[in-house]
Amino acid sequence: MRKRFAFAVALLLTTVTVISPLGTVNAQAKGSIEQLVSEMPLEQKVAQMIMPSFRYWGTGDNKKGVTELNDLQKATLTKYNFGGVILFAQNTQEATQTTELVNEMQKANLQGGAKSSLLISIDQEGGYITRLQTGTQMPGNMAIGATGNPENAYRAANVIGKELAIQGINVDFAPVMDVNNNPGNPIIGVRSFSDNPNTVAKFGLKYIEGLHRNGVMTALKHFPGHGDTATDSHTGLPLINKTYDELKQMELIPYAAVAKKSDFVMTAHIQYPKIETGTYTSKLTGEQINLPATLSKTILTGILRKDLCFDGVIITDALDMDAIAKHFDKMDATKLAINAGANMLLIPLDLSTEEGLRNLDTYINNIVAAINAGEISIDAVNDSVTRILEMKAKYGLLVDDTLNTVSKWSRIQPSAMAAENIVGCKAHHDTEWDIALEAITSVKNDKAFPIASDKKVVILYPSDSQQKSFDFAMNKLKESGVKINKKNITTVYVEDYDKFNVAQNIAGADVVICLSAIYSAEIDNKAFVTNVISEAHKINAKAIVLSAHLPYDTALYPDADGIVACYNARGMTELPSYKPNTKQYGPNLPAAIYVLFGGAGAKGKLPVQVK
Repeated sequence: MRKRFAFAVALLLTTVTVISPLGTVNAQAKGSIEQLVSEMPLEQKVAQMIMPSFRYWGTGDNKKGVTELNDLQKATLTKYNFGGVILFAQNTQEATQTTELVNEMQKANLQGGAKSSLLISIDQEGGYITRLQTGTQMPGNMAIGATGNPENAYRAANVIGKELAIQGINVDFAPVMDVNNNPGNPIIGVRSFSDNPNTVAKFGLKYIEGLHRNGVMTALKHFPGHGDTATDSHTGLPLINKTYDELKQMELIPYAAVAKKSDFVMTAHIQYPKIETGTYTSKLTGEQINLPATLSKTILTGILRKDLCFDGVIITDALDMDAIAKHFDKMDATKLAINAGANMLLIPLDLSTEEGLRNLDTYINNIVAAINAGEISIDAVNDSVTRILEMKAKYGLLVDDTLNTVSKWSRIQPSAMAAENIVGCKAHHDTEWDIALEAITSVKNDKAFPIASDKKVVILYPSDSQQKSFDFAMNKLKESGVKINKKNITTVYVEDYDKFNVAQNIAGADVVICLSAIYSAEIDNKAFVTNVISEAHKINAKAIVLSAHLPYDTALYPDADGIVACYNARGMTELPSYKPNTKQYGPNLPAAIYVLFGGAGAKGKLPVQVK
């Protein structure tokens, strides 16, 4: 019976056609929404503009991820009809639990007399940034870019969209539209499709279509571009010293191409002093700093709204990030963001304790007072709430169904039982594997691979979780009928580069595969990998460098006999079982090993310039 149910659900999800989520709200519905906004108490207007997180509860050793709501959290969702809530990995341990948590949130919201359902958002980009603990990870954007086929962006997003929708998650903060034109970027990297803005535009558009296919809203990020920074805005306040004309030649190209297709645009906490000259006295340093894009009317209203004609909802990146929280007073940041044109405030404060919930009361009261005092534009507030409700209408999320453009019955309906069978199912992982294989890129091959079964191979790797990746690859090779001899293959965990005896560990090898994983401009293993290549050649062994994350390291090892890139170094905590709703990680590494041992050809091409 359960198998029949799973098949029926899978069939439903492949045949339901979601009405275009970007349909327009008719004039009558617009008028009704405007009336709804005019009658809404100011406190509830403010709440519609807030998207909090209930990521943790407690402090110190008692701080735990929230997998179900406590009474205080439920009461908060009932009291304030927030525009939405964002979920994190701490909230999404497995599919049934996640679906039930979302249902709890929606129920508490409606019990407070809400006029609309919650936007339930998540950062499920695929690859390096994934939140669903049992979801299909996908290879990530740079790997997808390496396939050269934008349809793979659609395929990946279609799977992600199905898994989100069946769990009741209706907003994905994706795709990343940043152009990774700074190899030293510490935060974007493999989250970007390419360093070519036109490539980013093409792949981003198909990604949007894949999510929309399942009734999941999209958010372009991080506007106007986070690809050319040397600072992570989670820990600092980046600055890009470019003019508006320079941005038009690179960072803004993807946004200009697809802005009208997306529901949200997420702002970047980045200073652009040649564009936004307004300043603020940093509470951290006491120095004058430029207003970042998140707080800039020039950028949000002038460029995004007027020049790019974006008509959806502008949401800030998380306001608890250090770029904002350490430099700006909370209320000052709030006033500046709303007056600049931001429609929704993401995680403006911490709600992980009773004190945090009390702070929320104060925060909302202070915003209301600022509106009444004219410090925050009431027109900006009304415009924001109208935009939010109109967008919800397009997705069937208003309580008054006569105002919805899309009927709830034309969308994938959340179901804990269905989610248990669909999230992380074999069909989704098969798609993931196919894309991962297409991404594997041969940068150099002096007859180093495919590796014959009679060769003695040593694989050196820097993270203990990667062992399972190799085991998985061997199993896939066996399943595919590729001849291998496991007795000839030795894997060695390199816990400490300085103390590791390379010569001793590769003795007798015909081929040495060494993983190199760099995540930013800091390259801490170059000397080690160079030594591995040298020692391998001393024993007449072939040396293969497996670039496991950012591919910029492929230029560092000209003496290697083979260089392969896979674009995501994440390992596995357990071997995949092909059963739905189980923890599964990183297809990229096993796909690379699969290619090196002859399971498939290396079809990918570097999606970024490597010098």
